Amino acid sequence: MVIVGITGGIGSGKGLATGFFRTRGAAVVDADVVAREVVQPGSPLLHQIAAAFGRDTLQSDGSLDRSRLAEAAFASPEAVAKLNAIVHPPVLAEIGRRLQRLARQGKTQVACVVAPLLLEAGARRTVDRLLVMRAEEGERVRRVMARDGLTESEVRRRMAAQMPPDVQAQEADWVVDTTAGKGKALAQLERIWAELTG
Repeated sequence: MVIVGITGGIGSGKGLATGFFRTRGAAVVDADVVAREVVQPGSPLLHQIAAAFGRDTLQSDGSLDRSRLAEAAFASPEAVAKLNAIVHPPVLAEIGRRLQRLARQGKTQVACVVAPLLLEAGARRTVDRLLVMRAEEGERVRRVMARDGLTESEVRRRMAAQMPPDVQAQEADWVVDTTAGKGKALAQLERIWAELTG
């Protein structure tokens, strides 16, 4: 089983790549989904987050208030680093368990780990190959504003908390640029799939 990491900045096209690989039969482990699951109400990780960022990061039902946490975490580089130090280790451990389970089952030739902060989390060694998705900065800002209802300054604050695309590209086996639209990006993904399964 080949493990492919899919990363890239916010609004770069990770969802497009993930959907493509899924339709080809690849297994997908999504770090954002795992992160949501490990912060269920009552979980030790959720208590750690509340202790570090304040009780108002919890909703009345005890679940995580994601918008409040984002507000607190993206306030400064130090706050981002603090949140990452709390969240990354348990998320990476769970991703590792899921990959081991997939390998044992032996049903898939390719498994994808989709993680916006794969490189920032020091997880390059957990994947065999790395695909970096990228797009022109203004295009990414437009996409995220439309998708998430954020202001331009909120989007740029989140972008600033991520590794620059050029630095990500230095670690990559493949870089796919989605600025020119889906068609060209999908053609590149087809070539990558052929390389992986050929």
